[in-house]
Amino acid sequence: MSPALNETIDTGYQRPRDPVEIWLARQWQHILGFAVGIRENFFGVGGNSLDAARVIDAIMVELGVQLPLNALTEHPTVERLATLLRDHAERLSGPLVAIQDGDGTGPPLFLVHPDNGQVGPYCRLAHALGEEFAVFGIQAVGLYSDAEPRRTVPAMAAAYVDKVQAVRPTGPYLLGGCAIGAAIAYEMAARLDDVRLLAAIDTELLEPLDTGTESWLQQPPRQSDLPRILASWQERDLVPRDVAPEFAARSLRVWRASRDAVRDWRPSPYTEPIDVFGRPPAMALPATVVQRTHECSTDGRLADALRELLG
Repeated sequence: MSPALNETIDTGYQRPRDPVEIWLARQWQHILGFAVGIRENFFGVGGNSLDAARVIDAIMVELGVQLPLNALTEHPTVERLATLLRDHAERLSGPLVAIQDGDGTGPPLFLVHPDNGQVGPYCRLAHALGEEFAVFGIQAVGLYSDAEPRRTVPAMAAAYVDKVQAVRPTGPYLLGGCAIGAAIAYEMAARLDDVRLLAAIDTELLEPLDTGTESWLQQPPRQSDLPRILASWQERDLVPRDVAPEFAARSLRVWRASRDAVRDWRPSPYTEPIDVFGRPPAMALPATVVQRTHECSTDGRLADALRELLG
């Protein structure tokens, strides 16, 4: 039996945790024809040597990294292969993150990051929606680079609109987000024509609240706390084991910028409805904005409700 097949095959979907794993998982989905979790064995789920060569070629074309042909044999999961690429993935640090390509029959759904700046939780939602839907995440500037985070909701919205229009110059647009992401998506909608969907999503519908930064509301960490915090995130499988040591400091910087931005935000005029999934967003919207509520108790029901609106 091939050594690659001796690797444990995790049959449950486990979402990507950073842009490198998201990119790799999307490549595997494109090549294999179906979505895989980060710990599923490439060969165990049906990949062959020709498929592996296509993955290696995609890495060279997109990231400029030349891996040997046996790289997938020795690193047969998204999680393990990503460890070879993190030091060469600067181009994946930008705001726009393609999560799922879709089948091209409908417009993509753009989901804006919550307060912690990450878009990994949206991968599970994309998976639940179905492979026919194209989904982009918009992650915070400065989370995976030394760039300074945007400091206001309008500044974030303006920057993200530019990125969205670079890949989709005209509507219709489908926008959404949770926490500060809902506020940013709102401001983006106010700047775009032909917005078909503006969705405010309850964070708890995506993942449990204990994702690493919730306690910061009561007691923001000190710099000296960051190594311990990062180790805790790694132990709880919230971030990869080989994540850059400075990731915790960048996360704190992004989180502070997000909290300050949403605190000072004054919504722009907007005349279209906003669809609210789960609990209403904790933001003061103009009285003229119509909020259409959708009761959702799980991410599966969230996907069902969204699917009806996406068409």
